[in-house]
Amino acid sequence: MNRSWEEIFKENCGPNRLRILSISTSVALIPLTFLYLTAVSIFFKKRKMFHPLFSFCFLVLLLLYLISSIFLTIRNVTFSIYGDNEKMDRISDLVVMNSEKFYMAVNFFIPPMIAIGIIERIFATTLSRSYEKSRPWTVLGFGLVAASLLVYLEFSNRHALMATISTRHIQVLFAILCSCSLFILLWKNWSKSKSGRAKSALSERYQVNENLKALRIQIPVVCIDTAIQIMFLSTEYVWRIAQVLNLNRCYDDDVYLIKFAALRLLGFILQYFIPFIVLFHTSFICCNSLRRRPVKRPTGVSPSPGTIAAVGTIRNVIGITLTAAEYGPAGQEAHFRNLYAQWN
Repeated sequence: MNRSWEEIFKENCGPNRLRILSISTSVALIPLTFLYLTAVSIFFKKRKMFHPLFSFCFLVLLLLYLISSIFLTIRNVTFSIYGDNEKMDRISDLVVMNSEKFYMAVNFFIPPMIAIGIIERIFATTLSRSYEKSRPWTVLGFGLVAASLLVYLEFSNRHALMATISTRHIQVLFAILCSCSLFILLWKNWSKSKSGRAKSALSERYQVNENLKALRIQIPVVCIDTAIQIMFLSTEYVWRIAQVLNLNRCYDDDVYLIKFAALRLLGFILQYFIPFIVLFHTSFICCNSLRRRPVKRPTGVSPSPGTIAAVGTIRNVIGITLTAAEYGPAGQEAHFRNLYAQWN
């Protein structure tokens, strides 16, 4: 039996199915939006723990996640409530269309912001001797301008299938750039750690330690987002299923909506890890690993208690004796051994 195109569309992507997809998306997005809002608020309070450029790049990245989730939530909530209401049809369509456009524009800017953040950490690792006091805001500004131009081309050509520089080409470029930059960053930090820091200057050791702390937050977020990018790029080539719903595919594929819903659910599950990672590494749960101070050793090196008298000593805030001259040569030796153990 031959079916008309209208019957095929209603069967595959009818109003009821689209409303169920919007409701399920809204249910998944509302908690995620609040988690992003909490992560932005906490990281903003802790931003002085890191280099200003890293704090700026990572805070902008979290804001992009938050804004994109807000627009996508508005789009799906509006469609869920007013999708079939004839009185609100024009208003709801306007809200849905504009929210989707803003979501796509903001979402397109996330990969270049990730690439800029990784490149900033590469410079922080390579120039660890002098990067602590440097503030290359001009270089960052040029990077943001170049990224904005590519995002503008990506957004403008999102419906142009025969464009010279298509949206898909720019997305592949950003995915390759993020992957290669992440590999270079990990190799730089591995070689830096392997070479040792005992003979390095104090400012260089401080910058390397801060870099490691920043990477504990950045690398998991980059890996998750890059995995989502690669997943949707692969499905777009194989199944023609992109990150944004394309209703024209409902005419050709009977299970397009089911595939899209499954991939979107998987993407949301992966995105839930991002705010949790930020909250974990910037909260009191993990405060000892991020504070700018050495960790107190459970057992310090000290002279034998049988050879010294019990006298008062001056200790710093982490419980280590500042001077041990009153203990004699044995005390001074233990004092310097403690210092050596802390810095190396």
